Amino acid sequence: MSEAFRVLRIAFESREALEREYEANLVNGGLFIPGARALLYGEPVLVFVELPFADRTLELEGRVVQTIPIEFERNGGRAGVALEMSDPPLEIRRVIEEAIDRPMLDEVAGGSGNRLAARSVAHVRARVRIPGSAEIEGRTRNLSLAGVLVAIEADPPPVGQDVTVAIVHPTSGEECEIPGRVARHDIAEDGRVRGLGIQFVVAQGAADETMAYLNQVKAVEHARRLGGITGSIDTLGLNDLILSFGQCVPCGRFTLMNRGEIGTVHVASGVITSAQMGAAIGLKALVRMAAWKNGNFEFHANLEPDEDAPGLGLPIEAALLETARFIDETRPGAGPAVPANAGLRVEHREIDLDDPVLSKIERQILDRAGVGTKVSRLLDTIQEPDALIETAIVDLIERGAVRLEVAA
Repeated sequence: MSEAFRVLRIAFESREALEREYEANLVNGGLFIPGARALLYGEPVLVFVELPFADRTLELEGRVVQTIPIEFERNGGRAGVALEMSDPPLEIRRVIEEAIDRPMLDEVAGGSGNRLAARSVAHVRARVRIPGSAEIEGRTRNLSLAGVLVAIEADPPPVGQDVTVAIVHPTSGEECEIPGRVARHDIAEDGRVRGLGIQFVVAQGAADETMAYLNQVKAVEHARRLGGITGSIDTLGLNDLILSFGQCVPCGRFTLMNRGEIGTVHVASGVITSAQMGAAIGLKALVRMAAWKNGNFEFHANLEPDEDAPGLGLPIEAALLETARFIDETRPGAGPAVPANAGLRVEHREIDLDDPVLSKIERQILDRAGVGTKVSRLLDTIQEPDALIETAIVDLIERGAVRLEVAA
C-alpha cells in the first residue's frame, strides 16, 4: 500500500498524448499536473494516471518539488504542481507498456526509447576538487550519466587533470563525489575559461549507485523546470523581472544565464535574501547580472536558498536602488582602472591595520588581500562600487601598503 496521503489525477485521452508526455517528461523522471492546488514541498502523492483509450488507470508515486500558484498565470506561467516520480524512468516505461499492451515510442524513438544517458539541463551546485589544490565552487549547466559541464569563475585546472566532482542534490543538500577528468574548457569570447567539461571516471562497483544518484538529480531539476517560468532577459531586464515575479510568491529563485555564466537570486516575502554570480555575492552579484543585456532566465516558485548561500536581506526595491547606485558610481571615468587579473601583495609592516587614517574599504582590502589575491576577487566580494574599491587600491599602492603584481 502506498504511503502517499494525497491523491492527484491526470488523464490522457489518446496513446499519442501519453507518448508526448512520456517523451517530454516521464522519461526524465518528472510530471507536471496543472491546476490550483495547495500542496507542501516534499509532500508524497499518489497519482492516478487515467488512460481511457486503454480502459486502464495506473498508479504512480512521487513527491512535490514545486507548487505554482494561480497568480503566475498572468505572467506566463502555469498553475499546478511539479512532481519528482519515485520509480526510475525504465520502471515507469515498463508499467505503461504493460498497461497499454504495446511498446512505447517505437515510432518516435526509432525503437530504442532510451533517454537515460541523454544530456539534460541542470543548474545545481557543484564543487570541483583538485588534488593538492583548493576546490572550485561552481554550478552545473548540463548533466548526463557520462559527464558534466560546470560553470566556474576561478582559474581552471588544465585539460587532462584528474579531479573529483561533488554534485549537490538540489533538495536534500546531499553530496555525491564522482571521480573524473577535465575533458575540455568552455571558452568565452574574451578568451576566459567560463566552464569545465568533465568526463566521469566511475569504478565498476560504484556505477549503479552513482547512476541512481545522478538520475535523482536530473529528475528533480526536470520536474522544477516543468512548472517554472522561462524567458529572455532582454524582454524585461533584471529589475522588472525581480519586481514582477518576486513580489507575488512567498519565496522563489531566479536563475539567470548569459553566455555560459550563471547567477542566482533568491526572494522571499518581498526581500532579496541572497544573490550570487560566480565569486560575486550580494549587491555585487546583482550589479554583474544587471549589466547583462541578453541571456535567459528561469523562475521557480517556493524554492528556498541554499543553507550556506551568502545573505543579503534587503527589500527588493531597496536592493535594486542600491544596485543602480553602484552602477552609476562605476561608470567609465568614475575611478582609476586597476587590472582585474593583477594580484596584490600586502606589506603589513608598512601600515597598521588599526590606523584611523584607513577607510572602511581600505581595511576590507587589507583584511582580504593576501599573496597573489586577485583584484577581481576583491571587486566581487567587497560590497562597494568597483570605482571606490579601485581608488582605495591605488591609494594603498601609493602609500606602500600593498604592491600590485601584474601577471606576465
